[in-house]
Formats: sequence, C-alpha cells, structure tokens
Amino acid sequence: MKQLHFVTSLITRGLLLASVAFIVPACSQPEEVTPRLSTRTESLAKSDKTYYGPAVPMGRGVARAWVTVNADRKPIALGIDVSAKSVMTQGDHPTEYTLQLPHQVAVPPFDHIDFGWNPEGHEPDGIYTLPHFDLHFYMITQALQASIPFLAPVTDKGPVFDVFPAPGYLPEDYQMGPGLVPNMGAHSVDLRAPEFTGGKFSRTFIYGSYQGHITFLEPMFTLAYLQTLGSETIEIRQPAFVERAGYYPTHYTISYDDSPKQYRISLDNLVYRSAQ
Repeated sequence: MKQLHFVTSLITRGLLLASVAFIVPACSQPEEVTPRLSTRTESLAKSDKTYYGPAVPMGRGVARAWVTVNADRKPIALGIDVSAKSVMTQGDHPTEYTLQLPHQVAVPPFDHIDFGWNPEGHEPDGIYTLPHFDLHFYMITQALQASIPFLAPVTDKGPVFDVFPAPGYLPEDYQMGPGLVPNMGAHSVDLRAPEFTGGKFSRTFIYGSYQGHITFLEPMFTLAYLQTLGSETIEIRQPAFVERAGYYPTHYTISYDDSPKQYRISLDNLVYRSAQ
C-alpha cells in the first residue's frame, strides 16, 4: 500500500502540472544547437547519418529532435539535443515543448517527443519533490495524445485505475499508478529504482499507457543531476512483449558536451521487435 500511495501521489500533483502547461517563453537571440553525430568510434561515425527535426525555442536557447541511422538506413538511436542555456533558464513555472522528429526517416513506433520542466517537482515528499525534467517519447499521434482525458486517481471508494497493460507488456516490478494525467495517460514506475528502495531520485525510467496500450517511454531526471553530469548510459529493463512492431531501445544516455555546451538525451541501441 505504501508503494501504491507513492504512485498515486506521483500522478496527482507533479505530472498534472506538467501536462496542463504548454509554455514557450519568449527569448531573444536564442543559442543554436549545433548538429553532431553521436559519440561513436570514427569508423562507425563515417557510416552513420543523423537527421534533425526543426529547432524549437526554449528559454534562452533551442532544442531539436534527431534520429541516427546506420549504413543500411536502419534507425539505431533517437533523442534530443538541448542547449545548456535552455536547461538553466526554464524559470519558475512548468513548461512543455513538443519536438518533431525529422521527416527524412521513420523510426517506428515513435511519433514525436515532448520535453517538460517541473520546477518544484511533485509528490511524494522527499522522493520526486525536486526540480526535474520529463522527456516523453510518444508512440501515438499528437491528436490521440490530446484526446486523453483526466481520470481522478482517487475517489471515496479508493484508487481508480485505467485499463492495465496485459501481462508481459511492462517490465517486472513496474507498478502502474491510478488515474490518468490529461494529454499524457497512466504512468508506471520502476519499484526497483533507487527512489523506491531507500535511495534518492536523480534519474529514472517510466513506461506510459492509455487504455491498456503502451504509449510512451520516459526518462525523468533532476536539474541537479544535469548540472553535475558528464555522461551516463543506463540499461532499460525490457517487457517480454511489445504491441507495436518497431525499433525499441535497450539503453538510454544522458550526456553533456562542453563544446557546443549542450545536453543530449537519447534512446540507444535500437533493436527491431515484432508485435506480439
């Protein structure tokens, strides 16, 4: 029950704030994100090619989505580059930005990316009450995403849940929280993560769903984590099955490049999986 309370609190406060806000602050002379290939060996980089989506103004800088393909034009990674000035100048209000994937290459099942800022974090106290960012890699269209309604997580009869994904479509020890965050869906958290096992939240990985279907993958990470970051690659715990055929990541990477002073957050080592 304690873990269920944690998940209930996660959805009822902070993620609601992130989902309602869609703010693109005005900025003057935004810093540009410089396109670059992923940091691989020189021989691999010669055969890989990275395509970029349109730049989006963000704080005092910009961000853009990208997809990297190999010599066979198979996607091997996707993510965003965001200038350091953007990250450090988000302000005191929640913001949400939508980044379009490049049109030159498809990377099913992914459709678009949302990048959100939670300046006060959210409940439960002492776990997610830290300034942090949410990065949603959506597998549904923006139109379907916008149709996701609010579902109160708790009534006088107790917790209320959306349809649970079928067994095997979430990794082991992932717990779906009650309710629905409008314009997002249900959130399933990793009960093996440090914040649920006596440690402190710095970064974590969430699976999102709606009406029983997995709809997004979400790295979530604190501002303090970014400020002290060099580079870290983290393994993603996998479900037994996927509902949509496509390219799924086995790892995600969060890194900082001092030249040109930008952060890169990516889903890496994409592997094709058939629908089951």
